[in-house]
Amino acid sequence: MTLRVVRMVEEQFHRDVEGRPIREGRTPAEFLRDGDIEYKTCPYAGSRFQHENPMNASALRQTGAHWDELCDALALLRAAYERVCPVDEPGILDIWRVSQLGSALPWFYIFDGKPVPAYAAALAKATLGMGIWAQRMFVDTITKGFTPPPLTAESILELAEASGTLIGETEVCSGGDKMLLKFFDVLVTKTPAPGRIDADPAAVLRFGAHYANFKLLVWIYYLARRFIYADLVAAGGDSAALAELRDCPVEPRDFFIVEPADAADVIPAQRLGWFKTLADLVVPIAPDASDLPLRDLAFEMATVMGQGLAPAATWQRLDTIFGAVVARVEQGFRGAGQEAGRHIVVTAEIRDALVGASPRSLFATMTRV
Repeated sequence: MTLRVVRMVEEQFHRDVEGRPIREGRTPAEFLRDGDIEYKTCPYAGSRFQHENPMNASALRQTGAHWDELCDALALLRAAYERVCPVDEPGILDIWRVSQLGSALPWFYIFDGKPVPAYAAALAKATLGMGIWAQRMFVDTITKGFTPPPLTAESILELAEASGTLIGETEVCSGGDKMLLKFFDVLVTKTPAPGRIDADPAAVLRFGAHYANFKLLVWIYYLARRFIYADLVAAGGDSAALAELRDCPVEPRDFFIVEPADAADVIPAQRLGWFKTLADLVVPIAPDASDLPLRDLAFEMATVMGQGLAPAATWQRLDTIFGAVVARVEQGFRGAGQEAGRHIVVTAEIRDALVGASPRSLFATMTRV
């Protein structure tokens, strides 16, 4: 049986109950049908106006048709999150976590063997952009000393415009300002609605908690491997194999690379501090605290990065920890108890399938030399 964690990465063909591709324009061409995606030149004022990247008009129509359901679902996800993590005013990371709950929603239905409701598919597309914005803002806080203003619907729209988040690699955001302001308001209003959803809120939150924290751990693991590659270059020079590993895009793809200019020069104590900062982002938000072990595993990664081990030994320990991460997330996706989780086998092949480029073969070659 293929692990759900692997299915989530590999299965790019799913459609919602209305037949629209879940991934929209990110769907591989072989899974698209004629007429699936209708692109138009963007008419909205600002940086998107008549941009060379088009807007997805067909996705916008679906979002508009299910707008009330979408906002109700988003409000419920925020309320469920804030019951576990109470906040007076949502911050950037609170918005990021709620956005991940929305992005996870289609997979909740897929893994439950049910059709994906149209509102859930539309919400996932909207929260993808919201998550990218929040991640970009967070990165700016730690790399540029950025201090966000009080977060209102209006200030988020201004920040999204100023940061270029409304313009993606291949498309621009399809929502007009009025729609975006309403969407943002659901996330930050001081009088949030209780919302509703046609699923068990606790089960949705548990699933989304593991989804969100898994993405953070994939990111931490990716950044850690880049330190290892820098160490290898510093010790023995560059190579085509190392260049290929370094050129692997950021993981997950809706995140950003954050690292010092000369990673190899960063001493173990400083690496420990940096990766502890990243590990601290892994916050348990499942109502049953079933994602708490993921935080512990994030700090285990940080500890390894501060031990000053040789690159091969560092990666081997990280690889083992990543296997434990995958098993825990799979357990969370299944809703299985502790006993069932012990029977989840995460092979080296599975671990490598979940990263863009694994250094396993490189280290195997170095060992044989």
